[in-house]
Formats: sequence, C-alpha cells, structure tokens
Amino acid sequence: MKKEKKQEIFPWKKVFVIAVGVLFVAMMVLSAMGSSWLSSFRSVMANDSVTIGFTLRDSAGQPVLTTDQGLYQSSLGHGYLTFYTKPLTVRAGHTGNPPTTGVDAENYYVSQTEPVRFGILGQELDEMDIAVLGMKAGDTKTIRFAYADSLILSMTKNEFTAMGGNFTNSAVGDLIPIGISETPVVEGLNQNDTTPTNPVLRIATVINKTADSIEVEHRYPTADITVSEFK
Repeated sequence: MKKEKKQEIFPWKKVFVIAVGVLFVAMMVLSAMGSSWLSSFRSVMANDSVTIGFTLRDSAGQPVLTTDQGLYQSSLGHGYLTFYTKPLTVRAGHTGNPPTTGVDAENYYVSQTEPVRFGILGQELDEMDIAVLGMKAGDTKTIRFAYADSLILSMTKNEFTAMGGNFTNSAVGDLIPIGISETPVVEGLNQNDTTPTNPVLRIATVINKTADSIEVEHRYPTADITVSEFK
C-alpha cells in the first residue's frame, strides 16, 4: 500500500513575521535619519536651506577659497595662496545678499594663529544661491559668475604701501591679499576719523604697474559647487 505524501505547506506566517521585522528595522533607520533621507529623492527647490562645498577659482583657474581640505593641502604644497573654509549654508533661489559676506578662513602662511574673514561678494553668493536650484544631494557643477563690475582697484604707491603691500617687489601676475569694506578707508582721505564697515580679505592679482601706481583685480570667474544636503 502506497503512503500518501504529506502536502507541504508554505510557512506564510513565518515569512510575514520576518517581513514585519525587516520593515520595522527599516522604519527605525529612516526615523533616525530624520527627514534628510528625502533629499536623495528630490531636487533642491526655492527657499530650501542647502549646505554646499565650494571652490572659488581665479582667472588662472587656481583655487582661492575652498572647502576641499585635500585641495587646500595640495595648494599649500605648491606654495599657492589658497584659503580653507567650512561648508556654506545658502538659501536656494535667494538674491539680494549683502555686498560682502565674511566667512572664517585660514591659510597656514597668512593666518597661523586665528582665522581671517574672507569676503564672498553679494553677487557671487546670489549666483551660488540660484545655481543650487534643481540640484540633488551629491551633485556637482561649475558656475561662471557674470560680474557687473570689473573689480579692479587702482592705488598709488603710497596707498598700496599703507595697505601693507610691497610696492617695489610686486609685479604683474603676483597674488596679494587685500582688504575691502563697505566704507573703504583710502590713505590721505578719511583714515583718521572713519572705521571700515565689515572689513574682509580678498586675494587679488596684480594686472598693471607703473612707476607710482598699481592696479589689482579681485574677481573669481568660476566656482565649483557640490550639494552636501538640504532641507
């Protein structure tokens, strides 16, 4: 007499219990991440608070201000005048930033004891605010600033020296730190009774020099930006 085969029953109950357990763990992980995980599924929209890494580059393509520590260290090794700063939080789509925004920055040869206030121009910040629109977390892009001003400063030999410059040794192509402010103090004009408003440092390039005057330019044509996170 043949034995009847037992019908195998699929353990649906056990599978259901396991599935519920996996779902519970997944929900716990997402809960611990908060709402930041949502940013991986959508693009940056207007008024989002966006944390970005960035590198401002001069007309020669060299980094002037960066949040990339590896790039900063490499620039130091090559003797380049690059400053390091922390990631910046911007408001997507915003325009009308102040004329200059100072960020704490360091360069080993210039600021060994404490950070300096490096100036990001309002127009540069406006264009970075706009550039992040439509980007996703991890996206990188290079933007080109459309400056309305030439950002060229003309100074006499005395004015340049008063700013701490070495007029004799300066030559076209040299990079030099300069101070700018919303109310600049010019030698011989109002230095005795006026304190500069919101003074910041910029890196300028010497573009012209005569026997008694010098011209420097502090525009940074491009910036590399990377979206770290947003909400």
